[in-house]
Order: sequence, then structure tokens, then C-alpha cells
Amino acid sequence: MSDVLWPKWSNAKFRLVLPGFVVMAVSMAGCASTTQSVDAYYRQMAYNYREAGEKARVDALSLESQAKVLAATGDFKRHKRVQHQLDKVKEFEAKCDHEAGRFQKAAEWTEARFKLTRPSIPDGPPNTGTSRDDAVLQASGAKSP
Repeated sequence: MSDVLWPKWSNAKFRLVLPGFVVMAVSMAGCASTTQSVDAYYRQMAYNYREAGEKARVDALSLESQAKVLAATGDFKRHKRVQHQLDKVKEFEAKCDHEAGRFQKAAEWTEARFKLTRPSIPDGPPNTGTSRDDAVLQASGAKSP
């Protein structure tokens, strides 16, 4: 009677199908965490490129002032070298802006496509909990108003 209700081949089939379901369930959970990791990676890379672009802007301003001084003093050989460095820094600044926009767009697409919440990656430097003025006052021993 048991052969009629449960044929012998169904036990073997069950042993093959159950691990398949387990693997599929585990891989779906892994896919979700991988998607979140990719989104965080895109956000972090956009942040890194924005930071590099800001540094390049500061370097470009420094090199521009240095080039003006060298042009005024008449040192044309060093002026040409500084001008070449300035061109490279400006190219890098443009590349950083482009890449930051590209990674930002990829992060937004990933969030929209997979319905993710935006990770808490700061868009600025980390906050220590106090403003800069409070920290200066605290270091000098004065009381804040």
C-alpha cells in the first residue's frame, strides 16, 4: 500500500529537489546583499571622485598663482613647467567631475531598479559632533557663550 501512496522514485527525487531549493533561497539572499554592496560601492566612488576633484581645484588655484608669480619674475622655463602641470591638473579635475557624475548616476539607477534605501555615506567630511568654533574654544579653555 505504501508503494501506491509514495512511489520509490519520489524519495530520490525529493533528495535532489530539496538541495536545489535551499541553494536558490541562499543565492537570493546573497543577491540582495550583493546589490546593496554594489550600491554602497557606487556611492563611495562618487564621493571619492568628488573629493579628488575638490583637491584638484585647490591644486589648480595654487598652480595658477605660482604661474603668475613666475611670469612676473621672468622665469619662463619654470613657468612653462608649471603651466604644463596646471593643464594636467585641470584635465584630472574634469575627469573626476565626469566620473563622480557617472558613479552617482549608477548608484541612483541601482537604488531605483532594486528599490533600495540610500546608504548612510556622508557627502562631506565626517562630523565629530562639535562645530569647529566649539572645539577651538574648548581647546583654549574658554567657555562657550
